[in-house]
Amino acid sequence: MHFSPRFQRWLSFAVACGVLGVTGCSTTHPPEAAVGQAQLAVRQAAESKAPVYAPTEFRLAQEKSQGAQRALAAEEYDQARRLAEQAVTDAQLAQARANAAEAQKNAEETRKTIDALRSEANRPTAP
Repeated sequence: MHFSPRFQRWLSFAVACGVLGVTGCSTTHPPEAAVGQAQLAVRQAAESKAPVYAPTEFRLAQEKSQGAQRALAAEEYDQARRLAEQAVTDAQLAQARANAAEAQKNAEETRKTIDALRSEANRPTAP
């Protein structure tokens, strides 16, 4: 099929407008919520004794959260979102390890208490 030059120009113009319209509407929005969630997750991990029981994971979460804040300020939104998601994951891991270590510690203390009570119960009594 052969189209007139005028029609070809209009068709090219329409296609160009469509492409510009689609790319213009797909701008990335600042991931402020994701960065806020990362900050909250790091705070919660800090409150769960993660710095004591899971210092490596906690430090990574802090670093990634700070990196997400820097990337957000630099308008590197994809990087900010990615770092924020990683910070949340690392903070949750640190918190889970801290909770597990705390539970282990409590279980050990309970076991020692039970052993002491058994020892006391098995001690012969004087008549």
